[in-house]
Amino acid sequence: MRASRSAPEEGLIRWSSGTATRREATHEPIRRLTGTVEWSRLEGLLRPRRLLPTLGPRIVELAGAQVNQQFKAAVTAAVDSGRRQGAFMQLIAARVMTALAEAGIRSTVLKGPLMGEALYGDPGRRPSSDIDLLVAKEQLFAAVDVVRGLGYAAPNDYVGDCGLPLLHFALVHEREALPPVELHWRVHWYESQFARERLLAPSSDPSSGWRPAPVDELTALLLFYARDGFIGLRYACDVGAWWDAFGSSLPPGALDESIHAYPALEPALTAAVRVAERTVGLPAERLLDQRARLGPRGRVAVRLAEPYPHSSEAQIYADMGLIDGLLAPRGGSRAFVRRQVTMPMPRRSPAIGTPGSPAARTPGVRGRWAASTFGHSVRVLSRYGLAMTRLLYARDGVQSR
Repeated sequence: MRASRSAPEEGLIRWSSGTATRREATHEPIRRLTGTVEWSRLEGLLRPRRLLPTLGPRIVELAGAQVNQQFKAAVTAAVDSGRRQGAFMQLIAARVMTALAEAGIRSTVLKGPLMGEALYGDPGRRPSSDIDLLVAKEQLFAAVDVVRGLGYAAPNDYVGDCGLPLLHFALVHEREALPPVELHWRVHWYESQFARERLLAPSSDPSSGWRPAPVDELTALLLFYARDGFIGLRYACDVGAWWDAFGSSLPPGALDESIHAYPALEPALTAAVRVAERTVGLPAERLLDQRARLGPRGRVAVRLAEPYPHSSEAQIYADMGLIDGLLAPRGGSRAFVRRQVTMPMPRRSPAIGTPGSPAARTPGVRGRWAASTFGHSVRVLSRYGLAMTRLLYARDGVQSR
């Protein structure tokens, strides 16, 4: 991995985001690089990416006596702020989980400050702005009712013909006094059982201290990474930090069992491992059988990954959607098109207090929806074309193993 001489700040971000093994292997080049960075620019790159408390402490340690004191103070302040926010988030999450437990609803915290503490040794290293909880799909609407009883408004998420949202219901506090709560029933577009069987706590007691098995935690992180289209470094850093903390506990080929049990997740997991290998040094050979291959679509998805995006927001979201389609399992293309290319017909569920019939039955709505979705589809497909054109000019390819 090379750092551009004209952009030492980007190079420092690249190297500091790696696993401990990768950072150790590039220790001296990193130390030399810290003597050439513009520290205010480095802070300006890390802060909007929400990486200042995550990578800042590593950079301060690597720089040693060369670190800029203002940068060091900014990192300390960011971590302290993250700790305060994390304590507040954990308090609210515990309150919500207790309310769910009192209603007999099992739940598991996804991501958040608890994960920051487990991966980085400090809840302030991974700040979050909402609370993600996993519940069983048959208890999802009951969970919405419980959370609404805590002062949250009804969610506005689209509900499909199956009666479920695509991933979760997002609830916002009516007075905006508490953080948003997202109630998930799954963690990736192409799974419906993994989250329930591997990530959901076996009892509703939030004080049990239960945690998923290590391989299932890693699988979930890789699925989050793939679902977000491999954009940015946030999930990549989490994957690398997870490996530093828990990787030694996994046997060789640890992800093979997950792929065997949930074959629809194979394209996403295989691609996520390859991208994380390239980006942060995750040892793919330790996790996947040598026979695991990306396939043509998977190789394109890996090449589209943008750890350091500079595109417009619209193009970034288009890239994420295209990667979603490239990693769709057999039979998943129609769901991908409905989710990413067309706009789903507005439909709400009567279980959360709104009309249950599709809005298409309202006079005039179908025509307006058809016109809107046509324009949306044209724009999305155009951006997919731009993404594929960009690959034609890419210098580096990724070979399937």
